[in-house]
Amino acid sequence: MLLNTLPPIPAASQDTSLSLSLTLCKMANQLKVEELRTQLAQRCLSTTGTKPTLVRRLEAGLRKEKKQQTTGTDGDASANKKRQMDSENGDSSVPRKIKAIEKLRGMGIRQLRELAAHRGVSEAGSKKKILERLCEDSENQDLQEIPQGKSSQEENESKNEKIVTVTKKGAAVLDQWLPDHIKAHYHVLQLGDEIYDAMLNQTNVGDNNNKFYVIQVLESDSGGAFMVYNRWGRVGVKGQDKLQGPYTSRDIAIREFGQKFFAKTKNQWSHRKDFIFHPKCYTWLEMEYTEDKESDVSYPIPSTIFPTEVAKASFGYIVQMR
Repeated sequence: MLLNTLPPIPAASQDTSLSLSLTLCKMANQLKVEELRTQLAQRCLSTTGTKPTLVRRLEAGLRKEKKQQTTGTDGDASANKKRQMDSENGDSSVPRKIKAIEKLRGMGIRQLRELAAHRGVSEAGSKKKILERLCEDSENQDLQEIPQGKSSQEENESKNEKIVTVTKKGAAVLDQWLPDHIKAHYHVLQLGDEIYDAMLNQTNVGDNNNKFYVIQVLESDSGGAFMVYNRWGRVGVKGQDKLQGPYTSRDIAIREFGQKFFAKTKNQWSHRKDFIFHPKCYTWLEMEYTEDKESDVSYPIPSTIFPTEVAKASFGYIVQMR
């Protein structure tokens, strides 16, 4: 007999409810992952983690239920009665939550980052870590609010867009504010899958801070010359920039890049996939790259800048190719 076919524990009889709780605890380890998640969602508990984690979480929740039932308070009885009524009325909120979590897993990192910003959840780190934060936040959020199309805010932003042309060579886009003579003869350094292109953001609502920092290693199209480019400032403005080099050694340029990344984030570039946020430091924004031929590409950039538009407005190349 599957656990999710059992009725919610009624409040009418303590002996019956305690017996059911004990039965549920014994059966928890025999359930499938989806059945465990269903039971956890019914109890407003987190549905993330491996099966052993889910089993422990459900058992802890059942023990808590059993303890509450033993007290016999009116509030507990009302809660159990409501759960029973929801079940009898065919409440579909639990399946919707599970379906919404699956929808989260199918989203790209940019969509997850935008949703995290909308929810007030940290956008730092890899796709897996952002997904974990969003799932954990599901207890206090309605997962059905996953964006399906343009919101009214996005519609308003689209009316205020301006066109910015950027130069793309290989997988990464050169920063839009680089001098034209540099754009004409340099590209972002790429060694295998390693692209030396970092986009950082620091947002502190309390201090009214919303800053960006760009770091790129540039390699001459003819080879043999390297530069390190930095640009920084408040989101929505050009800010300041600096070109270091040219260097004849690629290793020197890479070392300068790594030192700057560490100075701003307190994380090593080589360990960025396990990024750890540090207070008063910048957050690394993970990018998605596509390998295309050299081209000049026009992107629509909103004139009104929001924190979630950091990379789009300041860096110019988080936006998908059009």
